[in-house]
Amino acid sequence: MTNIFTIFKRDIKNIFTNWVALVVVIALIVLPALYAWFNIKAMWDPYGNTSEILVAVVNEDKGSSIDDTKVNIGSELVTQLKANDKIGWRFVNYKDADTGVKNGKYYASIVIPQNFSSRILSLLESNPKKAELIYSVNEKLNPVAPKITQSGIDKVQQEINTSFVKIVDGIIFKLFNKLGEELTRGKPFLQQFADVIIDVDNKIPEINRAVDEVYTQTQNLNNFISSVNSQIPLIEDTMTSASDMARSGSSFLSKAKNAIKELSPFIKSEIVTLSDVSEGSEDFINNIISIIDKNPSEARNLLGSLRDRYSDVSERLSSLIDLLNSFNKSGNTIISNFSGQLNELRTRVNSQIDYTNSLIDSIDAGKAISSTMLNTLKENNLPITSSFKSILETYDSLIAPSIEGIMQNSIDAANSTLELLNSVKESIPVSQDLLKSAQSGSEVALNDIKNVKDALPEIESTIHDIATKLKSLNENDQVAELVRLMSLNAQKESDFIANPVNVKMNRIYPIPNYGSAMNPFFTTLSLWVGGLILASLLSTEVLPIRRVKIKLYQAFLGRYLTFLTIAILQAIVVTLGDIFMLHVYVLNPIMFVAFSAFISTVFSMIIYTLVSVFGNVGKAIAMVLLVLQISASGGTFPVQVTPEFFQIINPILPFTYAVSGVREIVSGILWNVLLKDVIVLLIYFTFFLIMGLIWKRLFRNLTGKFTKKFKESGLEG
Repeated sequence: MTNIFTIFKRDIKNIFTNWVALVVVIALIVLPALYAWFNIKAMWDPYGNTSEILVAVVNEDKGSSIDDTKVNIGSELVTQLKANDKIGWRFVNYKDADTGVKNGKYYASIVIPQNFSSRILSLLESNPKKAELIYSVNEKLNPVAPKITQSGIDKVQQEINTSFVKIVDGIIFKLFNKLGEELTRGKPFLQQFADVIIDVDNKIPEINRAVDEVYTQTQNLNNFISSVNSQIPLIEDTMTSASDMARSGSSFLSKAKNAIKELSPFIKSEIVTLSDVSEGSEDFINNIISIIDKNPSEARNLLGSLRDRYSDVSERLSSLIDLLNSFNKSGNTIISNFSGQLNELRTRVNSQIDYTNSLIDSIDAGKAISSTMLNTLKENNLPITSSFKSILETYDSLIAPSIEGIMQNSIDAANSTLELLNSVKESIPVSQDLLKSAQSGSEVALNDIKNVKDALPEIESTIHDIATKLKSLNENDQVAELVRLMSLNAQKESDFIANPVNVKMNRIYPIPNYGSAMNPFFTTLSLWVGGLILASLLSTEVLPIRRVKIKLYQAFLGRYLTFLTIAILQAIVVTLGDIFMLHVYVLNPIMFVAFSAFISTVFSMIIYTLVSVFGNVGKAIAMVLLVLQISASGGTFPVQVTPEFFQIINPILPFTYAVSGVREIVSGILWNVLLKDVIVLLIYFTFFLIMGLIWKRLFRNLTGKFTKKFKESGLEG
């Protein structure tokens, strides 16, 4: 041990007594830090300056019209893009855009063609055609810029789709509202008409008795005719109003029959979504069970996310139940049972919410949560998922037909109303003619009164049928229900259909910026680069010491202490600069510095052993390892998207575990992951330490001959 430290102390003394050596060592300590700092700073917010990526926009849309309303979706899109500063939109003509993209002035261009609005609105035609945006991109300018512009195009397409749905649905629901207003205004007149017809039907027996009396007592004929004539103006006014209402009702109901649709697919879509959320909750619970003993704090966060999922399911179930109850006025048994199933599911979900809250309260109180308690949470989730799947199995065959049947009943009610009003129109003239004949024949003989008497049964039957139908219409309150459906808020309904789902973002181990996210990779990479530069500039061979016999392993370890000291200083400079100069996000700064020094120790042993044993060949091996590790460590792109070769070598590279460990310390520690990374890196260190001591002796002569022969070539650097 004495000789090992003698070599180390001599190296330190030589460094501080030789200013050139001191400058070189300082450069060796600082250079890796510069490599890391410049790269991290360059990557700090690469998507924050995308407003400088110029994209030309050409709007040639001529617009279109719907329901006498002018629509120019291209102009609306341009307005939206002008408010979007994420990309440098430039609004030019077609010639400037085409020339600019080819010459590199613009990275891409978007052309909105002349028929853009008309094609979008062709949905309302028998042969709809999809609208097109012409997207041109110059891919030779930069490999990343096309990806950024493509994300902008995707955003544009999403905005178009959302706006389109809102526009079309808004028009449909506004039409509903207009029809609902017409029916609301007509409802009092319809009610008045119904009351008159029913009143006439009730008075038919009196009329019959009057006719009989006139027939038997002709002397009272003039009094009877006068009585009947006194009611003719009221009946004529009623009949005229009914005729007008029949015409307006016919127009309204014809429109209404085409307006009620698409309720059943929406309900099924909601059930499918809730089933997926319930099934996904089991994975949440399994994840909580796996970490509850190791990381209660993280388990508590996951329980909070699980509670939010259950709350969202409960709210959406409540909305579905309210919707079903609102239109199931007739008490359909299948729909009532379906609503009861959803209500039972909501009760179970609310129980899960309460149980989850109790677990969170226990953790907040510092109490331990057992796996048994979490398994209970998981077991209670199973019947919820099972119930959703059971509902979906019978939905198309049982529930959907019932929903459609109820909606069809509304349409049938509309048809009944239309037929009833048409029947009234046809029947009124008969009654008018008969009563007018009675009025004009007040002076006729008894045989004319007999004709009236004979015609009265037909009139009675007609009026009685009409009165019966009108009573049924009032009792079922079908018109009122139709008015309610047509009077829903058009803006709210169109907004809901355009955006039926809100995504709640749950960031786990959040990192505030891209530079901090890349810090683990570039810091690790700089330490390997630092070790490589160190082995390239400093010799691994030890000069003899006067009157001291140095053994081979002593020379190996003594010089390594020098390498180790500089490597640790490199790590300290890099990490402190990351924290205090760049202000990267680091959750555990002290551990970050210490673990980086540990990584630098392992890397320096690997590189030092390779160079010490194999000389220049070892430097080449270390360089090859650097190249492989950059691609296969998963430091930038996920290793799963790399070619199969890199996925195979990923588990055997020290970079993999070094980057993983730094990520744990920077973002949030899972101790089992960090412990695994430390153990693997210690294995690398031990392996290369032992192999260095063994290989140094085995390859000494071979390496010496190789180096000597290479020097003879005159090409050695």
